[in-house]
Amino acid sequence: MQRWAVLLSGLFLSITAVHAEDLDLKPLPGQESVRVCADGYNMPYSNKEKEGFDNRIAELLGEELGIPVEYYWFPQRIGFSRNTIKSVDPETGKFRCDLAMSIPEHTDFLKPTKPYWSSIEAMVYRQGEGYELNKLEDIATVSKEQKPLRIGIFDRGVTTKQLLELGLANQIEYFQMMSGDVSVNAGRIIEGALANGEIDVALLWGPIAGHYASVSDIPMTVKPLNELGEAMVFSFSMGTRYQDKKWNALLNKFLDKRRDDINAIMSEYNMPSLENVNPYPKKRVRKDDDDD
Repeated sequence: MQRWAVLLSGLFLSITAVHAEDLDLKPLPGQESVRVCADGYNMPYSNKEKEGFDNRIAELLGEELGIPVEYYWFPQRIGFSRNTIKSVDPETGKFRCDLAMSIPEHTDFLKPTKPYWSSIEAMVYRQGEGYELNKLEDIATVSKEQKPLRIGIFDRGVTTKQLLELGLANQIEYFQMMSGDVSVNAGRIIEGALANGEIDVALLWGPIAGHYASVSDIPMTVKPLNELGEAMVFSFSMGTRYQDKKWNALLNKFLDKRRDDINAIMSEYNMPSLENVNPYPKKRVRKDDDDD
């Protein structure tokens, strides 16, 4: 019995030591900073003032590893990965940055970590207008019983089909997703057109809806469109180059260790609730992308 006790005690200590080692995160050999690829005008994700949730999570990562965070700024548009994390600086011969944040959970361009946040499309409207909107059908009801509501959506919006089926085609104003000015993002539909009364309701991506409604001088109501179903809930990860497997593994350990801190940061950005999401249509199951 004493022998078994000694063996079990040794086993317990070894398991505890492995756990402690797993939780003790250190930079990779030669890594002197966390080099992040980010858009400098892309709230609530990131900006050059480092006010976005990805800025704060990157700082949390730097704090965990005990090294500073550096940024390479580039607009989050077509060619972002090619011009940032996959781009080599001709002067130094090194990649311009090593970490892209808030990339799709499944992507062929980068190797994603496990997801660290999820969201869905949302509806935003001004308060005090004498009506309440909770789902897309309510827009049609108010339009019929009170007044036609002017609807703002971005081109190729995920709610376009439903709005047309509700007979609201003549009330839709389409906005271009990307303007020519890289310092202006999708939040302009709320802080501009909706706040100014040019439209009565805006339908757009949840994090942008929640953030810009919360900082607006005009009181706004945000409703997640959980009626769209699980298939319209999208999750986002950190991204690395496929060859940087140790870096990717380290980031996954960080996400596990600091999950509560990350969730606390995300909670400050008024993300629409994902409670009671319609289970149908279900999300299509996809295998993890890998180029091994």
